[in-house]
Amino acid sequence: MLVGHARKDITPTPPFYLLGYKTELRNQPAKGIHDHIFINALLFCDEKGEQSFLATGDLLEIEDIAAADIRQKISRRFGIAFDHIIIGVTHDHHSVRDYHRTWEFGKFSQSYYDFFVNSFIKAFEECRETLTEVTAHYGQREILGYYSNRNHPNKSADNVVSVIKFTQEDKPVAGIVNIAVHSTVLSSNNQYLTADLAGNLCTKLAEKWGFFPLMLIGCAADSSNRFERQGQDFNELERTTSGLASAITQIKISKKIKLGKIKSVTLSHEVVNDKQLYDEELENKITQLKNGTIKSVGSQPIDAVIKKCNAQLKQPQFHDLLSLGILDIGDLRLFIFPGELAAAGAKPLRASTDKTVLTAGYCNGFHYYFLQAQDYGLSFETIGNPVPAGTFEEIIAQFVNGSQILDTYEKYK
Repeated sequence: MLVGHARKDITPTPPFYLLGYKTELRNQPAKGIHDHIFINALLFCDEKGEQSFLATGDLLEIEDIAAADIRQKISRRFGIAFDHIIIGVTHDHHSVRDYHRTWEFGKFSQSYYDFFVNSFIKAFEECRETLTEVTAHYGQREILGYYSNRNHPNKSADNVVSVIKFTQEDKPVAGIVNIAVHSTVLSSNNQYLTADLAGNLCTKLAEKWGFFPLMLIGCAADSSNRFERQGQDFNELERTTSGLASAITQIKISKKIKLGKIKSVTLSHEVVNDKQLYDEELENKITQLKNGTIKSVGSQPIDAVIKKCNAQLKQPQFHDLLSLGILDIGDLRLFIFPGELAAAGAKPLRASTDKTVLTAGYCNGFHYYFLQAQDYGLSFETIGNPVPAGTFEEIIAQFVNGSQILDTYEKYK
């Protein structure tokens, strides 16, 4: 298997705006740059010439149209299948806003958007130039003490961190770190650009490994360092990323993965809510919030939750069509999801196949939070969420079914 790698700096030139945290503060230009933001990319090429491109940026989210724009440009220019291209983000809440067309705070910049799209194309070109024959090894470990389930104190999330290293003649040249945690340590008051948790962790791992791993965020919808953080400043970011880097580098990378034929399957999942029932539940929730029956909702002030509920009452009936992906690179399987899946999804996805599994959340678009039905009403993300309870369970079941069908087809073809 041939693998190429690339890293591109996408730090904007001032003035620019930050993306993440819907506050009026983000209508002001950023105060400066604490650390640069990047795209990390990998290109896989099998023996038949089939290719797959995976790239993630230090960004909050990527709109469906932006991801599709990047994918179609790469697909047409380089002859790679559209479904074999994965464009993702690390969910950095202190990243650049200027490429995003629809965010309600800050300003869109066409010149930055053009640079942004071109950076992914250049990353692909650099990956082609660095293609080399590699072997792949895998390891995983449960890492506790730095993040957990943010809706349930003292309960773990998906704390299994997976690492793949690609080596050429026993020298590591590239890799992937699959970690399921919100990439945010700093508070919403921060006004400096930073790659936050995932990006700074990537840099610290590069100092130890000699290469910058691609950071792939997994089932992180209900996972953060809310209960572990000792502050929300850059000192805490340093403490958290240093500790995580130390723990991750202790993972034993010993399982050899047979990389081979690239193939993909695209699934779809249609979501629609009962508008009348949804509005009744929202109105009841607002009443409970106002009379004190509900005294707290995660870390959010009650006024913010009421404002969110009132805004949702004005929205039309919710309908969405999700595009889900399963990508095989030999014995490596990626589950690709355009949004945030609850930590509970990780175990059934890993158990759905004998192949090595990575979960790629925040990829090829962004569609809300998808949390367990039992957790609805416990958090800011579920109160006022138009995605009906039970949708998460349906999506995981569809992924598992697709995974098993793929394996059966491969076995008997």
